Amino acid sequence: MCLLVVKDGISPEEVQQQIEKLHKTTGKPREEFIVVLPLSCKTRDDYPANYILGELFNKLAEDTQMMPPNKSVQDVSEQLLIIITNFIFLFNINAGNHSVNLVLLGMCGTGKSASGNTILRKKQFLSRASSVPVTTEWQVAETEINGTCVRVIDTPDIFDDEIESSVKNQHVTKCKQLLQSEPCVFLLVIHVSRFTDGERDILRKLEKAFGSRAKEQTVILFTHGEELQRADMNLEGFLQNCQPELKNIVDQCGGRCVVFENKTPRQHQVEELMQTVIRM
Repeated sequence: MCLLVVKDGISPEEVQQQIEKLHKTTGKPREEFIVVLPLSCKTRDDYPANYILGELFNKLAEDTQMMPPNKSVQDVSEQLLIIITNFIFLFNINAGNHSVNLVLLGMCGTGKSASGNTILRKKQFLSRASSVPVTTEWQVAETEINGTCVRVIDTPDIFDDEIESSVKNQHVTKCKQLLQSEPCVFLLVIHVSRFTDGERDILRKLEKAFGSRAKEQTVILFTHGEELQRADMNLEGFLQNCQPELKNIVDQCGGRCVVFENKTPRQHQVEELMQTVIRM
């Protein structure tokens, strides 16, 4: 399919110019280009072969040749929405025209702040060994990685069952306010050699806070990777032998996981994380 996704306010004349340019560049017939208009578009008659985004998904889903067995039109439409939206996001990141929020989540003491400092390549967030939470308020810092503006958000522990619900709700509300713009990826930080009882149902807590699709936006970030090296074990070997509950968490997040060594940060760790974010 040849989708020309246009921004709000673009004129029909500009769209025609884009189609002509694409026709000359790709050699594809002009009529093959489907114009995808923003939801806010009110006057559509002057645009060639156009759809509003939702209409396009429904049309594709209703094509019987595309319908898998035992799937409803709504199911397929939702899948197409995810695929095309992720493609547009990927295109924008690769073009260097996008920003992304990386939200560090996890239990107290897992190394959220230290991981944030590794991503930022500087000591922006307070990080130290402590038996009590060090991060008690939301912290935000920005950096640029390979042309992409990365906004790192360090969080207090919102998964501890002993924290009052009112305090958790305040933290979650603050996070949602910070995430109103730009795409968001949750980095669920887990100590590679310390999987606790409180983390066994951490995905349920994540979904309760941020919605049923939060897992689709989540990467598992294992910290203290140096302990794997001391055990002469790589990530794949660790996952094959870890507790079933932890393996289930990784599987539910699509197998997306990376390992950080925050004591001796290495740039390849951050690059691997960003590649994982883009592949999502």
